[in-house]
Amino acid sequence: MLLSIAHFFSSDPDQFIVHFGYAGIFLFFITIDQFTPLPEEITLLSLGYLCSAGIFNPFLAGIASLAGFITVDVIYYFLSRSGSGFIKRITGKTRNRFAERYGERLKDHFAKTLLILCFIPRMRMFGPVFSGMMKLPFRKFLLFDMIGLVLFTAIYLSIGIVFHRSLHAVFAEVETTQHIIFFSAMLVGAIVVIFFFRKGK
Repeated sequence: MLLSIAHFFSSDPDQFIVHFGYAGIFLFFITIDQFTPLPEEITLLSLGYLCSAGIFNPFLAGIASLAGFITVDVIYYFLSRSGSGFIKRITGKTRNRFAERYGERLKDHFAKTLLILCFIPRMRMFGPVFSGMMKLPFRKFLLFDMIGLVLFTAIYLSIGIVFHRSLHAVFAEVETTQHIIFFSAMLVGAIVVIFFFRKGK
């Protein structure tokens, strides 16, 4: 199985998800997604596209994605709360100004700041990290984190579905061209996000 996972990831994350089904969605977000610069937004858009194409049920795909996101966030929260060296290495790579700004905002405007972090590409993980470091109440963190994740997942899955339907209407007779256009757009988007993220760091 590990060889299969390595094969599908090395060729295309979407193939990994399609091959392993809903379990693949969950596994992708708790493992591969944590070690790749590919933004979660791009993965969710692609997942929404696959849902609209009839490969996945959007509700079940959303549940699998949410389960993965929540699992990872809870792990980051408790690692941060315990003072994990792994978390310290991660936060050490960010600007102190960024950490201080959002750390203070979490204290004063917890729910609002947690929601904002959900929608900043590649910055979502710092919500649970900062919450754990400041030892904010777990139940409060989990409640607002889940609200943010439900909105985040629903919005990007929906955009992917709308994108597929729009392209399908334009290229109804040329399905291959439609898929090429969509995944090319996702690739370009991922490259742009990664470029600006690294430039910002």
